[in-house]
Amino acid sequence: MPTYDYRCPEDGDFTLIQSMKDHAKGVCPTCGSECNQILLGAPRPLIEAMADAGCPGAFHTSGDRMEKRHKAAGQDHEYWRNS
Repeated sequence: MPTYDYRCPEDGDFTLIQSMKDHAKGVCPTCGSECNQILLGAPRPLIEAMADAGCPGAFHTSGDRMEKRHKAAGQDHEYWRNS
């Protein structure tokens, strides 16, 4: 499930992990009031949760991104791939 950001007028910003159908409102973990969603960034799906749910290619997509980052940083080592 993705994470969403919310703003409580009493307690400030907080983040919840909840289903897409329930994203419009969130309950403040401190005071329990219902709060509106705010967009601090794009919703972030959890790649591991997607893979556990059977979404094809979730780990491949994540792994491809990591491999590109390592190559760009000069951290592409042959022995990692052959272990």
